[in-house]
Amino acid sequence: MNVEKPERVTLWGENADGEFEIDFSHPLSDGFGIPVVVRCPNERNFTKHSGLTEYGDKVTGVSFDECSQCPYFLGLDFSQVIICKCNRV
Repeated sequence: MNVEKPERVTLWGENADGEFEIDFSHPLSDGFGIPVVVRCPNERNFTKHSGLTEYGDKVTGVSFDECSQCPYFLGLDFSQVIICKCNRV
């Protein structure tokens, strides 16, 4: 059985010229952009944020800040993949 695991993505926005760019000044920005976690198995307990990926795909996810405070969050592995022990993963 394939189970989708949570994944961290950076939200991008469309500027006045129709190009995609990262909003570094957004309150959720960690200095590199706005990280959100998609496919979180525990997402109903967190605030959702929507935006676009760098490819223009619409995504909705939870703030990485909230994810990292979750009791199921065990950290990131060497390739920055989220390690989650939620029993639904």
